[in-house]
Amino acid sequence: MSTDKAYASIKTAAAILDALAGALPEGLTNGDIAQAAACTPSQVTRLTAALADAGWVEKLPTGRFRITTRFGRMTFRVMAGFDRAARQLDDLKRNYTLSND
Repeated sequence: MSTDKAYASIKTAAAILDALAGALPEGLTNGDIAQAAACTPSQVTRLTAALADAGWVEKLPTGRFRITTRFGRMTFRVMAGFDRAARQLDDLKRNYTLSND
């Protein structure tokens, strides 16, 4: 796969995930995803299969797709990182203030 095609696939996969993020809990059909992500249904089929293999998307018994709880877990990790950064910044501010008295 060329770099341009890989880049386009990544952008389309991100658009698919973005569309699915707003469709909980019922998910979206292949056609709904294609329309929302501005891609073809065959692209949706290929990319949702890859995303499902990676644990980001699941196919429901109805044939619809939805994102998995992996997004929620990632969100908590990101928020924990922000909290750590805020504490480190507070420590730096406190240390700077104490050292310049």
